[in-house]
Amino acid sequence: MLDGKAFQSLKTDSQHFGRILGEPITDGNGFLFPAGSPPLEGFRIRYDTERKFLGKIYVMMAEGGIPGAGLFPTSERIELRYSGFFRKGKPFFLSVPAKDPKALDHRALQLLNEDSFLIERCRDLEIEFLRVVFDSRDKTWKVQARPYGGSFIKIAFPPLQYHVVLVQEQAGLIVSVMKRIAELMTGMDGQG
Repeated sequence: MLDGKAFQSLKTDSQHFGRILGEPITDGNGFLFPAGSPPLEGFRIRYDTERKFLGKIYVMMAEGGIPGAGLFPTSERIELRYSGFFRKGKPFFLSVPAKDPKALDHRALQLLNEDSFLIERCRDLEIEFLRVVFDSRDKTWKVQARPYGGSFIKIAFPPLQYHVVLVQEQAGLIVSVMKRIAELMTGMDGQG
């Protein structure tokens, strides 16, 4: 359960997404945006808690569903990566191998990597990670992003609480990228 100040910081950042996706509703420890942005559905933000020595970091997670996507993979996860070691280079998507790498279905991966609009938008993301995950139980894809902004830091000693604000432009970019991935995965050809 989130404490009052952590929940308030998430609520503040939810306003950035609310300008794009409509008014959110409280969803447990997060916010759900019921209006969504078709074909992206069930868009929500929440905090994942990372316990540190003498403190906690509440890290924002944005997630949206892609119902109706027709590509059912053997691999269950695709991640956004960047070329370059010291500097952020060109974005590309990489399949995280399933148990049997020979059985991988690379259609979804190829679809994402060949979309120049998507790759160009990913260049400007300021995120810890972006994943496209297939949920084999529900037979649906989910897009998950963890931005650098939007977190809340709480240290016990010395007592300190700090909200790392999410930038409005990053909220818009995250939604735009996730929506484009949803369009590609459902076979739509709009330019998002």
